[in-house]
Amino acid sequence: MEPRLSKRSAALAAGALVLLCALFILGRPGSTADHDHYRTRLRQLRVATSELEQDVLRQRVGMAQLHGSSDQDFDALAARAQQLRSAPGFLPAEGMRSLNASLDTYLRVLEGSRAILAAAREKDQQLAGLREAYPGVVAATAASLPQGPPRAHVEAMDVDVLLASRAPGEASGARVEASLARLARAREQQPLPAPALAALDTLEARTRELLALQRATDASFQALLDHGATGEAERLITTYLQLQEQSQSRAERTRIVLFGVCLLLVVYVLVVLVRLARASAALGELNRGLEERVAERTQALSAASAEARASDARKAAILEASPDGIVVLDESGRVAEFNPAAASHFRLPSARAVGADFLSLALPASLPASQREAVHAALLQENGAARLESPCLRADGDVFPAELTFARVHADGPPRTTVFVRDLTERKAVERMKNEFISTVSHELRTPLTSIRGSLGLLENGIVGELPSQALDMVRIARTNTERLIRLINDILDLEKMESGMLELKLQPQTAQDLVEATLAGVQGMAEAAHVTLRSDVEGAPQVKGDRDRLIQVLTNLVSNAIKFSPQGASVVVAAGLTADGRVRFSVTDQGSGIPEEKLPRLFGRFQQLDASDTRSKGGTGLGLAISQAIVEQHGGRIDVSSPPGQGATFHFTLEALRVAAPGATAALPTDESRHNVLIVTADADLSTLLRGLLSHEGYRVVRAATLSEAAQAVEHALPDALVVDTQMPDGPVLDWVRRLREQPRTRELPVLALAGRSHAGVKDAGTALLVDWLPTPVDETRLLKTLRYAMRQPGQARVLVVDDDATTRRVLCAQFERLGALCIEAADGESAVALARDTPPDLIVLDVGLPRLDGFEVVDILRQGKGRATPLIVFTGRELSRTDQRQLTLGITRHLTKARASEEELLASVRELLNGLLARRDAAAEPRKALP
Repeated sequence: MEPRLSKRSAALAAGALVLLCALFILGRPGSTADHDHYRTRLRQLRVATSELEQDVLRQRVGMAQLHGSSDQDFDALAARAQQLRSAPGFLPAEGMRSLNASLDTYLRVLEGSRAILAAAREKDQQLAGLREAYPGVVAATAASLPQGPPRAHVEAMDVDVLLASRAPGEASGARVEASLARLARAREQQPLPAPALAALDTLEARTRELLALQRATDASFQALLDHGATGEAERLITTYLQLQEQSQSRAERTRIVLFGVCLLLVVYVLVVLVRLARASAALGELNRGLEERVAERTQALSAASAEARASDARKAAILEASPDGIVVLDESGRVAEFNPAAASHFRLPSARAVGADFLSLALPASLPASQREAVHAALLQENGAARLESPCLRADGDVFPAELTFARVHADGPPRTTVFVRDLTERKAVERMKNEFISTVSHELRTPLTSIRGSLGLLENGIVGELPSQALDMVRIARTNTERLIRLINDILDLEKMESGMLELKLQPQTAQDLVEATLAGVQGMAEAAHVTLRSDVEGAPQVKGDRDRLIQVLTNLVSNAIKFSPQGASVVVAAGLTADGRVRFSVTDQGSGIPEEKLPRLFGRFQQLDASDTRSKGGTGLGLAISQAIVEQHGGRIDVSSPPGQGATFHFTLEALRVAAPGATAALPTDESRHNVLIVTADADLSTLLRGLLSHEGYRVVRAATLSEAAQAVEHALPDALVVDTQMPDGPVLDWVRRLREQPRTRELPVLALAGRSHAGVKDAGTALLVDWLPTPVDETRLLKTLRYAMRQPGQARVLVVDDDATTRRVLCAQFERLGALCIEAADGESAVALARDTPPDLIVLDVGLPRLDGFEVVDILRQGKGRATPLIVFTGRELSRTDQRQLTLGITRHLTKARASEEELLASVRELLNGLLARRDAAAEPRKALP
């Protein structure tokens, strides 16, 4: 094959030659005609300016003008200068601005010269008038003077002034000043009459005025000569010549550069031609090699085509065999492909599905608009994959749970969306089975374990008498292992709830000091048994927003681990304080042997025991740190550990600090009303507001009477359950009205509480018969509530209604409560609990949730309809309660405790708190425990 020059190479060489010619043309020097013409005009302007100034000077010295110095001559010069703004084109923009600035300066000086000349001419006219009148003034002054030196000096004054006007300058002015001085000395030597002195003063004033005007005229003409426009015209010419020289220098440099570029282009063209000649020689060889490679590539493409067909076949097989439905949608959201799994999920043949709108095909009409919009947004997502769960519609009308994954695919042609449909029916069934299993474990396993632990605790505390030491040791071992088993079950259930996202946190403001103190109080016994000292180090008063019980659980796990691995006599430090970034840092530091670095990564795993020989001897399930980590992460933090070799370990985590809001807003009072009516009789609006808020918050219905007459009408209309009266009433003595109430059978037993700021005579004796209690003001809220509760309850021992379907649990609870001095009433189901609560209103209800016939929720709903809505309640159940459940399971003051999680001490402390002193009020004859057969 003959080598030849390519069209591209020829075009490149031709273009280089054309560019060379263009550069040659651009590099030629420009014409000088414009420059010469403009320079001539500048010089003419300078000559005309000089001639004008010379005419001004000739006029000043009295010579004839050659060209004129009138305003028309100035205007002509200004017009010439304006015409010079059209400068030659070779000047750059910066040069034009400089030249125009010089022209502007020339015009300003020219206008200034015109103004100075006009002012000088005006002063000349004034001076001529004064000179004409001056001889008459001299003659009049001389006539008024007597013969003598003053008159001679006056007559000589006319000659001196005439000579000064003809020879202007400083010398002439000095001559006139000397004449005035001689005249003044003559006046002093010869006494003159008053008219003569006045004439001399007038002559002196006219002389000095003439002299000052002469000097001003001379100064104006001198300024015109010193700052004339001729110098500016010279500078204008100089500026232009400098700019022209700079332009020529730039043009010369440009020509040199263009010449160099031309040389380079010539060399480039030559090099290109040489290389093209060589390339043309090698082109034949290259073509021959190319033909051989084309043959090889053809064979490779054939093999690749066969492989692509095989790959397509494999992809089709995968598509057909995939257990997940795969639906390919076009850019408008219509089905383009429909694999067999999708046809099975939707129970729709592929032929019918292709071409249908996917959202209309897959989503049921009953789907909420928010979920439908979420699916539509996932379909339109451009980048990445979007995954969500949504009910889907089968062709036969059934709805099944599905997981939809949308992935936008960009390839050749318009973009398409692939939808992966996974049927979640089996998964949901497994989740239901797991939830049922957890519920079974929660109730059926926790409940008997709670009974076992309680029974063992009663045996250990000697409820059936003192046990032999060996039997007591066995009971302690059984109780300890029962508690260990309960903790293991609680940990497993907690971990399961955390992983499923069902753990609800009751976020409330918490102080770090309170969390640390509560933790240390809970593990103090463990530390004393291990001979380990606990120390608290809380800096300031930081607060966090979190679940108090869960955060105490985390700190308890960390502190108990620190106690386990600390030697006797060591100390464990629990610290809290603010960090530099505004977070609260909690840390637990021990003095143990530390944690090996290679074991740190698996420290927070499930069922992790770091050392079989040591850790197993310490006990534990291996779940505490995993649960603690999960709790802290749900609070927005993370537990970290630092353990230098041989220096113990420090576990720490940080939480967001709570900003304490400014005081001012108070919580709204509850709007629900109870069935207990309390009538407040007071004229004090502030006291009424205080009592209304306090009593309404405790579940009482509050009615106020501002006067005794209103109170009497209210009692007559509807008898309240209790009466709270203020003894400071403006419309009469209160005790007399209360005494009248006691005399009536209808109101004889009405509980009355009296409020007063000071004691009254005779009150002590009257109060015993008329009043339930006498309360001083300001009111002690705790005493007021306790007194109301005593006044409205039935007399007798403190009554506790224990409601649980497990007889063993009821017996254990009743035994514990009876040891406190309470009377226990048992109920095995919800209907019995409601009947007993209505028959004998209890002072406290201990309620399980999972009950036959009526569950705990129904029992609480029924009791809310009557006077039992203010009854204190302890919900003691093995079921994990959500926030919604806790709100529904609320009567009066309510505590929610979980079986096997709450300790015996915590339960008994809650009972003591809610009975609020009733345990000390026992009747002499204790009633037997009642049970529903």
